[in-house]
Amino acid sequence: MVGKSIKVRSFAMALCFTAPFALAESSSGLSPNAAAELLFQLETLQQEVQSLRGQLEEQQHEIRLMKSSQRDRYIDLDKRISLLMTSPAQSSSTEKVNPPSPKSPAITKEPAPAISNALATSPLAPVVLQPPTAQAKAAYDQAYSLIRQRKFDEAETSLSQFVKTYSDNTLTGNGYYWLGEVKLVQGKSNEALDAFSTVIKRFPGHNKEPDSLYKLGTVNDQLGETVKAKSYLQDVIARFPDTKAAKLSAGYLSKIK
Repeated sequence: MVGKSIKVRSFAMALCFTAPFALAESSSGLSPNAAAELLFQLETLQQEVQSLRGQLEEQQHEIRLMKSSQRDRYIDLDKRISLLMTSPAQSSSTEKVNPPSPKSPAITKEPAPAISNALATSPLAPVVLQPPTAQAKAAYDQAYSLIRQRKFDEAETSLSQFVKTYSDNTLTGNGYYWLGEVKLVQGKSNEALDAFSTVIKRFPGHNKEPDSLYKLGTVNDQLGETVKAKSYLQDVIARFPDTKAAKLSAGYLSKIK
């Protein structure tokens, strides 16, 4: 963009320098052919300047769209954080975590075909969860506090380290979910999809599974995967009808064309 701006200025300067020469040669008896050639060159320069200006306007428009999308993702996560801050029962220290149970309908019920195909491509398998140690809980709380402080780059680093170090405890699913949210704010949509998918594949029955399915639906829709998005959202409604995620999914589905 900077290079194109320099070109625009260069063309403008060329016009400024060329015009006086044209007048000078015209007054000194410039031949018609030479005058026509000079006029053609001026018109060409003007067209190139206009073309570059049009490209600059297009790029500025694209940048505005990108900033708007980034701001929307930030606002969405900011609302979630604000709700958690105003609800003591949902704080990171007391957040309810349900270990997977083989008797749970959420685990044994067949998911929608699109979801089944998407999840079947990964070698990840459910893990046997252990209660978090004091060290694991402290690490999670520290990472979670960074989210509440809107320090998303630091939160991403802490959450990534947490899920790697403590890969088999009941807070790990929460770690992957919030890692996905943080990556969305940072514009890393594909990495966010990986994080939300991990919650479903490795921690079936986890209390973050409905929210993760909902996010998989909305992000896939934003990436243009409408069919896959609808499948995820419909799965939330079918398997978790009494959750907030199901209500959000129904509302989002009504807006998808």
